[in-house]
Amino acid sequence: MKAYKSSNKNRRKFIIIFIGIILLFFISRAITGRLYKNYKTVFPTYTNYIRTKNIKGINIFDEKIYYAEGSGISLFNASEGQKVPVGFEIASINLMNDTSGLKDDLIRVNAALNYKNQDFTKETVTNKLSIKNLQDDIKNNNLSKAIADINEMDIYSTKSISISELTELLNYSEDALLARKKELAEQISNSNISYYAENSGIVSFLIDNLEKKYNLEDFDKYTYDYINENLNAKPNDTKTKVEINEPLFKLINNLNYYIAIPTKDLKSIGSPEEGQYLTLNSNVGAKLTGKIVKINTSKNGNVIILYLNSQFDKIYKNRINNYSLVLRDEKCFEIPNSAIIKRDNLFGVYVQEIHGLVRFIPIKVIRPLENSSYVSKGDKNSYIRIDNKTYRTISINDSIVLTPKQVDESEVLN
Repeated sequence: MKAYKSSNKNRRKFIIIFIGIILLFFISRAITGRLYKNYKTVFPTYTNYIRTKNIKGINIFDEKIYYAEGSGISLFNASEGQKVPVGFEIASINLMNDTSGLKDDLIRVNAALNYKNQDFTKETVTNKLSIKNLQDDIKNNNLSKAIADINEMDIYSTKSISISELTELLNYSEDALLARKKELAEQISNSNISYYAENSGIVSFLIDNLEKKYNLEDFDKYTYDYINENLNAKPNDTKTKVEINEPLFKLINNLNYYIAIPTKDLKSIGSPEEGQYLTLNSNVGAKLTGKIVKINTSKNGNVIILYLNSQFDKIYKNRINNYSLVLRDEKCFEIPNSAIIKRDNLFGVYVQEIHGLVRFIPIKVIRPLENSSYVSKGDKNSYIRIDNKTYRTISINDSIVLTPKQVDESEVLN
């Protein structure tokens, strides 16, 4: 009986201890839950910060305008923006001269030569050759040559020539007839003027009458006042019927060119110097990078001359283009402004560690925005420099506390 009472007493004691342990466990969990705060956090956003300034740029090309050397009908073998090689026939002008009498004379001279040589098959052979040449000319868009072949087909036709018409010519020697043939052929050929590419380049009909104002002869003349006085383009219309001395087209060297940038204040665009490179984003989507070869400074303003060798096809059609000059372009982080605090004269953020503790990490603000800020990502090891001191800054994997005011100083590890 005594042993039974002792057993019950031990059982009750064990139950009480077990219940106490359970209570201590829940109390500990409750206390721990209150100590380890779970802050609302966010990770930095990796982005790109670009600071730009709107400017105007004026194209300076190595270009030449070709003018009509006579009045007539213009024919073009090249389209706008087409790259042509040296010697390519770009255009021709049919002067519309009445050469029918000269052609009749040449037909009679050819007939007399054929009669003297008893070569009555020459007409057929020549016409077959001329037709083939004409087909090739049309296929190759060589309109000027096609016209010449049509004339040749007419010249060699003897169907309407009778022997009575050749009486006088048959009195001439063969050498005399050949000389007369050459003379008549030259007179007929002068009814067409052809224009060939003197160098390889881009053909353009977009003549703005500023070509002589902006050339490669003298960069010193491009002052701030000169640019502002020469901004009015007067576009030229391409015509089928042209008068003598009217512009036909221009040929532009597309391998390299220059852009003149007028600016009131060099400081407003980062105080650039000769030899530096500038990056321009154009209003047509082209990104240009050019080297500063000259800066002309005057009392009213400055002009920067850039040398470029790419993206010509994107910007050549307009003499004047709008650009965004890139003043700063760097990779950075974007974080909410609510996360930024100032501690020991340093701006920074709290980064959450284990067990509800945080660590203060300094930051360098690049550009504050309305609700967020761009901050430096530091060097490749995430180090930034502030007042000649080096600090480890945030990384892409840091969990940044959004409400730093809720952090108690005792919860900060540093």
